[in-house]
Amino acid sequence: MGHGMNQQLYIWIPVLIVPTTFLIGLLAYLVLFPEIKEKSSTEKALPRKQQSLEAVMRILKDDEKKVIELLVNAGGKMLQSDISRKTGFTRVKTHRILYRLSTRDIVNAKKYFNTYEITLADWLIK
Repeated sequence: MGHGMNQQLYIWIPVLIVPTTFLIGLLAYLVLFPEIKEKSSTEKALPRKQQSLEAVMRILKDDEKKVIELLVNAGGKMLQSDISRKTGFTRVKTHRILYRLSTRDIVNAKKYFNTYEITLADWLIK
């Protein structure tokens, strides 16, 4: 009779302890890491264009960010000479920044008289 009682005890241990341990672990996880839930809901709330732009802005240098912010505020299109004037960068520095951005397909440059028309890449705008 004692032997059958031990077998019943061994059956109930996993049935009760495993789910209880799982629930305690899940509650601890939710308490310790609430920002994970919040982050995913905010990412879904942002439009795809804004998500792409934010991702790009995270990897840019400060001077590159300044140029991109200027382009965004101007509707995505500006002349290189205007960018140089509004940022206060020299023509050479502006050219180097725009070259770095164009090699990463963040901006496009099109000849426009004696300067260039700079536009944000389509994948950032649309």
